[in-house]
Amino acid sequence: MEPTPKQPTEPEKKPAVKPYLKYSGLAFQMIAIMTVAAIGGRKLDAYFGNKTSWWTLGLLMVAVFASMYSVIVTLTRKN
Repeated sequence: MEPTPKQPTEPEKKPAVKPYLKYSGLAFQMIAIMTVAAIGGRKLDAYFGNKTSWWTLGLLMVAVFASMYSVIVTLTRKN
């Protein structure tokens, strides 16, 4: 009897991340971005002595766009 040639095995696939974990991670990421922007804005407003919270408003606007960009990139990424 001749030995049978070994068939190449397929590489094992990593289990896909469950959708609810992916989306809850996105929510925490958005919360973190907004929190960092709010804290940074308040500190900058206090440092410069602004009566109106311009730094806080500006940084929160940037954080909204940054978090939306992050969500779009994450959702369109193919896994």
